[in-house]
Amino acid sequence: MTYTPSRLADILAESVTWMTVRTADSVPGPEWVSCADLIAEQRAGGDPTYDWRTAAAADYARDYAIDPPVQVAAMFTLMWYVQVPALVAGVSAAATGVSPEVSPGALAFRRHPTAHYPAEVALLSKEVVPLTTAAEQLRAHTTAFLNSYRPAVKFGSLQRFGAVDDEVRAAIRLPDEAPYTDQAAAAFGVSLEEKLRTSCCYFYVLPNVNACTTCPRFR
Repeated sequence: MTYTPSRLADILAESVTWMTVRTADSVPGPEWVSCADLIAEQRAGGDPTYDWRTAAAADYARDYAIDPPVQVAAMFTLMWYVQVPALVAGVSAAATGVSPEVSPGALAFRRHPTAHYPAEVALLSKEVVPLTTAAEQLRAHTTAFLNSYRPAVKFGSLQRFGAVDDEVRAAIRLPDEAPYTDQAAAAFGVSLEEKLRTSCCYFYVLPNVNACTTCPRFR
């Protein structure tokens, strides 16, 4: 079967219930975030995710009546960002054996207005690539983001890059029909036998919150 970005967008929308996916010739509007522009700003020394982290931290402060540790919002923002290319590539590859292009210039997203995670994604490229190429693009994209992400708290490389593996592993598991699961896992370098996450979201540091059952602290 020949797949187009539009058809892959439909498959993504069917598999990822909390996210809508569309195709577009350019970034759809001013509330949308261009992945390429965000990474370029970070590489130039800017902090384009500052407002994003601040909004999330304000919610934690209100909900838990504390000044939340900076690493909580910083880590959630990291995971939310890498989730965008990871979901696009991982779900598509597992379901079809191909993927939309996931280079920074090929993706844009818009955050949920109150929950802050990326709720809408735009596929900006007309290219459909083999899953091995998608894996290479995902690694290059997330490496560019992670190496320039400086949220006023330091994360080790295992924590940062482990988040990518966690998100793509979860993405590969999402489609109800996924005939290319094993090929996708091999291409992305993840084991689907792994039950615990590699990275930690730090949510357990908030009052009366228990660590999730997949937390790496249980190793």
